[in-house]
Formats: sequence, C-alpha cells, structure tokens
Amino acid sequence: MVEKIQNFGLNSEQIDSYQEHGYIILNQVFTYQDCQAFVQHMEDLKSGRKSIEGFTQQNKYGYRTFNQHFYDPEVLKFLISPLLRKPLSDCFGDDPEAIQTMHFYEGSEHERHQDQYYLPDCMSAWIAMTTVDQENGALRVQPGSHKGRLITKTDVPLEFSQAETYEDQQKNRYFPEVDKVFIENGNEEVSIFVNQGDVVLFHGRLIHSGSAVLKKGSPRHALACHYIPFQSENWDRDWPRISFDGKRRIKYRSND
Repeated sequence: MVEKIQNFGLNSEQIDSYQEHGYIILNQVFTYQDCQAFVQHMEDLKSGRKSIEGFTQQNKYGYRTFNQHFYDPEVLKFLISPLLRKPLSDCFGDDPEAIQTMHFYEGSEHERHQDQYYLPDCMSAWIAMTTVDQENGALRVQPGSHKGRLITKTDVPLEFSQAETYEDQQKNRYFPEVDKVFIENGNEEVSIFVNQGDVVLFHGRLIHSGSAVLKKGSPRHALACHYIPFQSENWDRDWPRISFDGKRRIKYRSND
C-alpha cells in the first residue's frame, strides 16, 4: 500500500545516472492495487459518481486537475508517500518539500518546457498510474539538458493581459526560447515508456514535453508531483510547502 514505510534510496549507479541524464525511472514503486484504486477514484470524480468539495478540472495541456492535494487526501497520500522521500532526497541532497500536483487523465501533448521556469529549484516525481506507451502519449525528454541553460521569467516575463492570454504568451515567446536551448544542447530526444506503478524522477531544468497521442481518447492517468529542497529560498507563492511528515509551511522569497 502507499502508506507503507520504505527507507530505500537510490544506489550510487542510479545517482550517477540521474546526475548525468537528468532523469531516472524507478520500477514498480506503487502496486497494481494502489494505482487501480487511484484511477477508479479519479474516474469516479470525473463522472460525478463521487464528489469532493473543491474538485475542478481543466482542459489545458491535457485534461487535468491542478493542486488537487489541497483538498483530496487520496492525492496527498501519493504526493508525500514514504516511498518517494529517500529517492527525492538523494537527488536533491536535501530533504524534499512537496509544492504542487497535476493529475492528467490523458496525454498532454505539451510543448517543450522546463519546470523550473514555473517553480524555481523544483524537481518532479511523475507517477504512471497506467501503462504509458507510444499510443497514449509518452513523456519526451532531452537527456542531459538539465546541464544546459535555464530559461527564466527574467528572460521571458509573462503577464496577464487583455491583448495576449497567458497561453498565447507561452506559445509565442516562452516555448520558442526553450526550443532554442534545445538546439543549443545538441542532444536527441527520447521517449519514456513506463509500466503502471513506475515513477520517473526528473530534474526541473530538464527539457521535456508530451508526445503526440496516437490513439486519440486513450486514457493515460499520470500524477505529476513537484518538490523543492527544504533549504530553497526561491518560493514566492502562498501555497503550502508540505514535508513528508505532513507539516505545512509557507516561506516567501526574501527581497529585503
């Protein structure tokens, strides 16, 4: 079950691979029963067979929910699962704090981006709740791109405006800049195919995207969980930073 305690972290070979490539796949972290129960939970919410106060869905970058862990204990349980704590800590070199979740019902076909543009200092644990292959929209990553240039909001400031939506600003200005860095890096993209229960850990600077969904309408349940190191000062939002013992804090970036 998700709640079981496991203190196994990454071995030296896995740590070296993460540092070299910017991502690593952990096999069968969660059980078939864990994943199936979660998928059923999400399908019940989507269909209205079950209701939770605060539940909303977005049809943006794939049909998804955003920060569902704020009000749904089932999502929070995965976000701060003990099974993830030590592997994340081994990648960070610091204790992780959870900051964001996105659940995708289907492949996102998202353009190339870097998560640290949106969430400075972050990394991701991408949990495959169903098998992910070439048909339902695999992750695409550029290995080693976490060592390259990071596009920041100083480089490409985005603002809400009536003349240009946030999504249009990303399409017109942010994504093209990431594509330039992708070319600079010179590495080929690879697709990540994973089995149900696998977890992909990847660096927040890693350039990644969602590949085309070849079988339209095919389900691809995935829970993207984001974390920052406990010592990070780069936090300027009013969302809670959640430790793996469930404690919450909000720490704003200091500009004084």
